[in-house]
Order: sequence, then structure tokens, then C-alpha cells
Amino acid sequence: MDWIDAVWLLFIAGLAFLPPINEVHKQLILIAFALFQLFEGKLVARLPHEGPTISVGIKSFSPLCCWTTPARWESTVLTIRFYYLPVITAAIYYGPIGTLLWSSVASLAYCSFLISALEEYEITPEAEGLLALRILFFFLVAILVNRFVVENRRQVARYQELSQTLEETNRQLQRAEADARRSERLAALGQMSAGLAHEIRNPLGVIKGSAEMLVQKLKDAQPLESELAGYIFSEVNRLNALVARFLDFRAPLKP
Repeated sequence: MDWIDAVWLLFIAGLAFLPPINEVHKQLILIAFALFQLFEGKLVARLPHEGPTISVGIKSFSPLCCWTTPARWESTVLTIRFYYLPVITAAIYYGPIGTLLWSSVASLAYCSFLISALEEYEITPEAEGLLALRILFFFLVAILVNRFVVENRRQVARYQELSQTLEETNRQLQRAEADARRSERLAALGQMSAGLAHEIRNPLGVIKGSAEMLVQKLKDAQPLESELAGYIFSEVNRLNALVARFLDFRAPLKP
């Protein structure tokens, strides 16, 4: 159960303990409201566009099913309090314009009780002023709740945007850290490779010098051996060129 559903149930329970407690129709409709409130979240989640309209509509017109006679009108002054339910619900789900429209619908639904009440009772100017004051409180509560809800939505949206920004920044920092570690490893590998390349060039130099001497000494006397020594000399030159290219790749020359 969401926390707002718990608040709604506490509010409905508070209405149930307000007089007249023994009014059966009042308690029945409060029970119906409480049961509907438990499923309202699922309804709105499944029907994000039509769900709020269905919820506010049910809460606005369901009291009309029970209080239709003047006697019940007279004995249930609590009726006005029921219409705070659709007003507050509309303030939660809609913007300012939608909240004002649904508050007007709730006010008209509440005033519809006058149709049966005027058959036996006469509304005095004082009663008219009280009725206008009650309806004014509908709009006042709706505006206050909607203002709070809209501001809360803005804060949530701002926090979500900030959270997304922080997540993106964190990802960038992680990528930068990974790149830095990779660069450090590559730099260490480059230094090690450069040292290894220099160590390789030293014996290559000795081999190259020895091969040159062999070629010179065996050039005329032993042609086959001289040719094999030439192979050593050429392969050493090839390895030297390969090491030189490797060093140039590690630290390219600047023009």
C-alpha cells in the first residue's frame, strides 16, 4: 500500500467517526470509498489517461446514489465533507485548470441535493451564504492541495534530473578513470618495451659485427659459409629496422 493510500484511509476513517455515526448510508458509502481507494493506484497505473477521470468521477457522483430525499439531506450535513474526496483527488492528479474544472463538477454535484431539498424546505439568505462559503472552500482546498502537489512534482522532477546528471557525471568519471588506468598501463608497457628493445639491439649489434667479419673472412675462401654469414647479417639488419620502427611508434618524431 502506498503512503498516500494510507492517508486516504485514515481520512475516510475520520469521516466515519464523525456524526451521524449511525447513518447507514453514510457508512456504506465510506466503506465503498475505502475499498475503491485500495484499487485506485492500480487503476491509474493501468489507465494513466482515463484512470484519474474515472476515479474523480466515481467519487463525485457516488454520493448521489444514497442521498436523494429531503429527509436524508436534512440528517446528513456531513454530505459536504464527502465532496472533499473528489476535490482533493483531482488536485493530486491534474493541473490547476483540471483541478478547477473538477472542483466545479463536485460543487454542482453537491448543489444537486437542492433539487429535492427545495421541495420541502426554503433556503434562507443565511443558508445561501453558508452554501456559497462551503463551495468556496472546495476551490480553496483544491488550489492549496494542487499547489503543494505541483511544487512537489517540480521538486521530484528536479531531483530526478539532478540524479540523472550525477549518474552521467559518474559514468564519465568512471570512463576517465578507466582511460587513465589504461594510459598508465600503456605508459608502463611502453617504458618496459623501450628498455627491452634497447637490450635487444645490443646483442644484435654484436651479432651484426660478427657477421660482417665472417663475411669478409669467408668471402673468397668458402663461398657457402660466406653466403650463410650474409644471411645472418641481412636478418640482423631486418631485426634492427623492426626495433627502430617499434621505438618510433612508441615516441613518434615531431617534425
